[in-house]
Amino acid sequence: MPNITTSAAVKSVRKPNLRKKARAPQNQRRVDIHPLDRAIAELRNELARSPDDATLHARLGALHYRRGDLAEAEGYYRRAVELLPQRPAFHNNLGNVLCDLGRMKEGILCYETAMALEKSAAPAKGPSAEAETNLELARREYRLIHERIEYLEKAVQLDVGSSEALNALGGGYLLRAQREKALAAFRKAAKLDPRNPIAARNLAFAQTLDLAGAGDLTGALAELAECAVRFPHEARLYIHQGELLENAGLLDEAEEKYRRALKADPRCLETYDLLGRLREALGMAGVKDECAREVDALTSRLERMARSKRSQEGERAGTGPLFDLAFAAVAQAKFARRPVPDSINVEALLIEALRLAESGGAREHAAAMQAAMLRAHLLESEGRRDEAAALLDEWTAKFPNAGRLWIERGSLALRMGEIALAVDAFERATLAEPQEALAYHSLRFAFEGYRRYRTERVRFESAVKANARDPLAHYHLALSALSVLRDEEALFHFTRALELDPRLSDAACGRARVLQRQGHLKEAEDAYFRALEIDPACAEAQRASPALRAQRETHIRP
Repeated sequence: MPNITTSAAVKSVRKPNLRKKARAPQNQRRVDIHPLDRAIAELRNELARSPDDATLHARLGALHYRRGDLAEAEGYYRRAVELLPQRPAFHNNLGNVLCDLGRMKEGILCYETAMALEKSAAPAKGPSAEAETNLELARREYRLIHERIEYLEKAVQLDVGSSEALNALGGGYLLRAQREKALAAFRKAAKLDPRNPIAARNLAFAQTLDLAGAGDLTGALAELAECAVRFPHEARLYIHQGELLENAGLLDEAEEKYRRALKADPRCLETYDLLGRLREALGMAGVKDECAREVDALTSRLERMARSKRSQEGERAGTGPLFDLAFAAVAQAKFARRPVPDSINVEALLIEALRLAESGGAREHAAAMQAAMLRAHLLESEGRRDEAAALLDEWTAKFPNAGRLWIERGSLALRMGEIALAVDAFERATLAEPQEALAYHSLRFAFEGYRRYRTERVRFESAVKANARDPLAHYHLALSALSVLRDEEALFHFTRALELDPRLSDAACGRARVLQRQGHLKEAEDAYFRALEIDPACAEAQRASPALRAQRETHIRP
């Protein structure tokens, strides 16, 4: 099947480094001690004088949690619960720690206890929004991730000779962000069935998730090259090699791999986009070199063969030739980094392709899905995202077991800021194609964003209700909205934060980021200038202003 797309917006989800800080030398000045360490030391002194003070235990638990010392945090919160079992907040916070430790069943029990205590204390009021959100998210995470992995691990134990089961288990480990375990599972799958291309693709995909470059690049490339020898026509294997090389700064080598992917599959739209972006970064956009001539030759051949087939067979040629004519136009535009020329006629080709596919029966189903996804790409590139979403909704309803369509729908939902819809779509993708690593990783990424948005929003909405003039609460609400591309919501809260505290340069920068993403370049530049007026040393504004000015001048150049 032609491969016109790949993944959700980003490859990996990273958590901050929460490792315990090294103990400072005894002769280090007090002013150099981290504030968290100082606060912990002071509270421990208080606790030595009042060892049965539940509040002190809870405060120490909170500080250790902030520092990432989850085992220490659990111990203090458990002692707080023992001393004052009727305090809902202690159970709720202990639940947070246990869920972060991966002990979801215990965490869910703590949340349920907290909610029961809140309801008992104030039957008319009911549980807090924070408690309800924590419980809902914990239950959902357990169902999406932990319960599934438990099932997959048992399935592998029962069927040790199944590469399919190992592929699914590797995907499950990606759901839990356990990349090394996922790699091990995919390697076992490939060894059990060397003819399984899915195992090779999954292995290659998982290698690219090391975006920090901390792994063995040479070893990863060698492993992917071995996979490519077994499956020379799998474009994704060359794409992932190119991504590893590009991430390492080896841009010429990356270009060569992307070109190899095009030869393996001239209908892989992502490859044209990757090549175009890479060449734009190198200042090669528009240059008619060997690579550009190669792209022209591939797309021209698609067009020539499509016209010939249509000329000879007419409508009996089916969906394929119409798709190829439209695809060639979109691919050329992706490579050239420009809008699709004559997009009305290109869309008309795809509409006709879909009409023919529906009347062509089962033999045209694969072509119909490809045409639907390509038309959705075209609509989105023209700013018609709602139409693209409606189109994908129509075709996922027609083909509910097509994992690739669900991945497309989830990716579009992410770009539209519809984070809950993205989670649902990616979950459907994992159920439709349980061996595909991309679907699992996309689900993990979407769920991380969903959880961050929901928890931050409920926390800071409560702060705004308590004090509507709290600029930092509005600022943090804006950040949570920005993280899931809810631009209008983010812009409102950044603006409000700046109104309440005109010295908040970070809020001015946040406004600039949103305005730039919305295409309001002059307003974004003004917002960065405002940030520099507030704080002339603002690093983000210093870095972004010149680039934005150059971008705006490019847009207004005659």
